[in-house]
Amino acid sequence: MLREFILAGEKVALAEMVEEDQALFQRWLSENPELRELIDDLRIPTMEDQRNWFKRLQKPDRRFFSLLAVLEGVLIGNAGFVEIDPEKKSAMLRITIGHPEFHGKGFGSEAVALLVRYAFEIAAWRTLRLTVLKTNTRAVRTYEKVGFRIQSEHLHNGKEMLTMELFHPAVHT
Repeated sequence: MLREFILAGEKVALAEMVEEDQALFQRWLSENPELRELIDDLRIPTMEDQRNWFKRLQKPDRRFFSLLAVLEGVLIGNAGFVEIDPEKKSAMLRITIGHPEFHGKGFGSEAVALLVRYAFEIAAWRTLRLTVLKTNTRAVRTYEKVGFRIQSEHLHNGKEMLTMELFHPAVHT
């Protein structure tokens, strides 16, 4: 399926998420317990669970994309924003690289940079937040590379979590 890119880098692009993507997302989650651990949901999702997740993404406080590998034309994950607050001009960033062949090759880093660009240049938000497992050092480094800073640490379901924030550069000038 050919898709129009919302934003594209050299390796990865943000594209509109479609219902047809859900089967692959569900397969990645059902086959990979480590991935379920990273998204903090250990349940193996059914296809109905996945379709319900996709329906929830249609709410106005959410904006999600499918992540496509540019050269390969392959669906590799999803990413976007939840808890969008138009008054505070803020949102919570989420990203999942589900395709195992695209881990550790810079696709996630480029996707995060594209999401930041979308948030600040297209959506005109001023603040991005995210939570990440403290032990997910690869993700923490990725977020720090694009400017996120650790704001706090907390326990969630017995796991050490970090809350990180990134402010639009114009907010601090």
